[in-house]
Amino acid sequence: MPDALILLAGFSTRMGQLKQHTRLSGHTFLETVIAKLAASREHLQQLLFVGQQDDSEARKLVENCGGIWLVNPQPELGPLSSIRIAIEQSSCANAKLLWPVDHPMIATTTVNQLIKLWQSKPELITVPSTGERRGHPTIFPSWCCREFFNIELSAGAKKILQLFPERINYLLTDDIWITKNLNTPQMLAEAEEWLQANQAR
Repeated sequence: MPDALILLAGFSTRMGQLKQHTRLSGHTFLETVIAKLAASREHLQQLLFVGQQDDSEARKLVENCGGIWLVNPQPELGPLSSIRIAIEQSSCANAKLLWPVDHPMIATTTVNQLIKLWQSKPELITVPSTGERRGHPTIFPSWCCREFFNIELSAGAKKILQLFPERINYLLTDDIWITKNLNTPQMLAEAEEWLQANQAR
């Protein structure tokens, strides 16, 4: 089973506040992601969350759900720096389900389908796709752990997908939210409008 690795160390300058504490339909992004992880808990091993030093509110939520809180002392270095911290503090024998906190609208069914597909071919990187665009979350097999340290820090996790296109297994989905980063007030308003028009996810 994979570990879940949740990234929440960014500065969220466009949102005006830390994204994990932004509210969507009455719940924060972090609360929403934690609830969806709980719904998939039987398919996951450790729940790893990488955030900023002073984010005591997020740390409390993480510890209350049984997750492991990790601090990125230099979040300005970008998401890959958080990924490396989580890998260093966990078992490289486990695959990593990588989920940025600014994608809280991803459906639980999508997460479960992704894990099921990965289980069928655990040696492959498993990526959700609309057919036109890749999205989140992505499951990186254990062999990718070393690759996260071989690529440039500024490149990000997508560099591994570029380096190993032949080792990707795609989950085709109609979940539009795999590609939508809620990083602006406009995107947040779009998500709120969608939730009002559709059944809650």
